[in-house]
Amino acid sequence: MTTLRIGSEPSVLAKADILVMPAFAGAQGFEVADAELAGKAAHGGQFARHVLRLDPSFQGKIGQLSALLVPASDEPAVLLVGLGAREAFTANTLREALMPVAYFLRKRGQGVIALDGLGAEPASIVRAAAEACLIGGHARMSKSEVVIELLVSGSAGLQRAFEIGMAAGRAVNWVRDLVETPGGDLVPARFAQIVAERARQLGVGVEVWDEAELARQGFGATQAVGRGSANKPCVVCLYPGRKEARLGLAGKGITFDSGGINLKRNAEEIAWMKADMAAAAAVAGAVFAAVELGADPDVTVVLPMAENMPGGHALRPGDVVSHPGGRKTEVVDTDCEGRLVLADAVAHLARSGVKEIIDVGTLTDGGGVGPLLWGCWSTSTSLAAALCDAGEFAGEPGWRLPLRAEYERLIESKIADIANAPLSVPDSGQLAATYLRTFAGSVAWAHVDNGSSAYLDQGFEPWPVGATGSPVRALLQLLLNQAGN
Repeated sequence: MTTLRIGSEPSVLAKADILVMPAFAGAQGFEVADAELAGKAAHGGQFARHVLRLDPSFQGKIGQLSALLVPASDEPAVLLVGLGAREAFTANTLREALMPVAYFLRKRGQGVIALDGLGAEPASIVRAAAEACLIGGHARMSKSEVVIELLVSGSAGLQRAFEIGMAAGRAVNWVRDLVETPGGDLVPARFAQIVAERARQLGVGVEVWDEAELARQGFGATQAVGRGSANKPCVVCLYPGRKEARLGLAGKGITFDSGGINLKRNAEEIAWMKADMAAAAAVAGAVFAAVELGADPDVTVVLPMAENMPGGHALRPGDVVSHPGGRKTEVVDTDCEGRLVLADAVAHLARSGVKEIIDVGTLTDGGGVGPLLWGCWSTSTSLAAALCDAGEFAGEPGWRLPLRAEYERLIESKIADIANAPLSVPDSGQLAATYLRTFAGSVAWAHVDNGSSAYLDQGFEPWPVGATGSPVRALLQLLLNQAGN
C-alpha cells in the first residue's frame, strides 16, 4: 500500500528517512534539479563531491539510482534519481524515472521526493509523480506500506493534478490486480460481479446479462466462445451518465484463453492467458476513474466475458456464429475468439445510436509495436488522433497503423458474411482490425490492440514481469479531454 501526500513546506524533511532528488545528466557530470535544496542537504556544498566519491558510476541516466548517501547528522539519507538530459525532459520522463524510486522506498520508511527545478509545468509534474509512485510502489502480494511526500512549490492547479494522478494510479493498480488473479478464481461470473460491485459503489448504472439475455440481444458469438466451459459467459454494460451516450467503449473479457479446439501450442504463452481479460478491466478502470474525478463520461460500455475452453460443447472450426443485427461469422480459428466477442459488442454499439466506438482487446502482438505501445486502427482520423494524443499526454502512447479495406478479401467466407481469421496468410493485428471494422457500419470506429503492452512475459524497465494496466491512462485521458477536464 502506498500513502501519498503533497506539500510545499521543507519542514517535512524533518520526518523523512530518505530524500529523493532528481538529477539531470550533463556533459560534466550530473546536475541536481533543485540546486537550492541540494545546498542545504547532505553536507551542504559538499553534496555532489560526496555522491561522486560514494558512487562514481552515477551519471543521471533516466531511472538510474545512486548509492544511498547517509549523512552523519540527523538529516535524511539522500537518493539521486536520473532524468537524462535536461533539454529532453518531459513529465513522461519523470513517470519512468520515479517508478523504480517508489519500488526502492518500500520497507525503507518515509520518503520525500523533491520536485522543484525541473523546468516543466508544475501540474504535469505532480500528476506524473503521483502516478509513478502509486504504480511503481504497488505489489499485489506485499503488505508493506510506502509513505511518500511530494515536495513542490506553487499551488495553481496542483491539487487537481494530484487527484488525477492518484485516480489514474489507483485505476492502473486495480486493473493489474485483476489481471494477475488466477483464471480459475476470476471466472466470467466473478469478473462481472467485481465490476458490477465497483460500478454500484460509484453510482454507475450497470447491467449484467446472463445467457438468456445474451440470446435476446443477439450475442451469438459470445455464447459460442463460452460454450466449451462450465463457467458460463456473460456481458457487463455500464452506463455512467445516460444510456444514449456519444461514445461506445467495448473491452475483451476472456478470463482464460486455452485457444479452444485450436489449442495453444506454446506453453510460455498459455501460462499467462489469465491476462486475456486485461482490455475489459482497463476499459472499466478508466471509466471508474473518470467517474471518481467527476468527469461525467458520456459513454456506454459493453464488456463481453467468457472462458475459451476445449470442452465437449466447445465451438468448432467451421461453425458459424451470429452477431447483433444478424451478421454472421465463419469460425476458422477458435483461438481468434477475442475478435468474435468484440464483434458482438461493436455491432451492438453501432445499433445503439452512439456516434463513435472504441474497442479494446488483447488480440495479437499489438501490431508489432512492442511492449511500450498499443496498436491503433481507425476509420476516423479525428478519433484516432484524439485517442493517440491522449495516450501520448498520459504517458501511455499508442501508434496508429494503416487500415486497408482491400484486406477483407483475405477473410472472405463462402458460408457466412466473413471469416474470423485467414487461411492463406498468417493472422495479424491488421486482419483482426479489418474484421472488426465491418461490424461498426458507418459509425466512426477505432480498435486498440493492447496484446503487446497489457502483460509483459519479460520485464521491460521500468515495468516488471506481469500486468501493466495498459491502456487505462490513455482511455482516462480521452474521457477527461472529452469532458473538458
